[in-house]
Amino acid sequence: MTPMHRFLVLVGPRGSGKTTLGHALGRVLDAPVYDTDRMVEDLAGESLSRLWEREGEEAFREMESRALEALLTLAPGVVSTGGGIVIRPKNREILSRMGYVLYLHVPEEQLVSRLSGASERRPRLREGVPLDEEIRQVVLERDPLYREVADHILSAGGASIAMTVEEILSILRPIASTLGTIP
Repeated sequence: MTPMHRFLVLVGPRGSGKTTLGHALGRVLDAPVYDTDRMVEDLAGESLSRLWEREGEEAFREMESRALEALLTLAPGVVSTGGGIVIRPKNREILSRMGYVLYLHVPEEQLVSRLSGASERRPRLREGVPLDEEIRQVVLERDPLYREVADHILSAGGASIAMTVEEILSILRPIASTLGTIP
């Protein structure tokens, strides 16, 4: 991979399948998988929910930016990002130059369905706001930012993981020379 295309980066709202697809793609591409949320937990030494509760959003976002910058020193691979990583302009600039960025676009109603039984690992962003309204607000705010950094927007709501992985591989094959070997 060239320095401009070292990573395949997955962005999108929480519940869009970034972590699951990231691991599936890592297996198929025989590439390391990096998850910025796990990196933040490692930096903080605690869960995202606990960090968010104890330190607040600003501290969380700062650690998220540090995790993103740390990726630039690691071996090429697949990156699953946290849903809010696009909020900071500095992060968007890094994302847009670190690799090929796929925006996993999922309809809001599917996000609500996927997140209604979500674990406590994921902090609520809008306390006291019903989940469907929180998701609607977050998607409205962040969709333009995901689009800004994306090289491709993938409708990722209806297909199986295997079918979505195959669709992603078909998108990547034409640019394989910049990303490395794509099966």
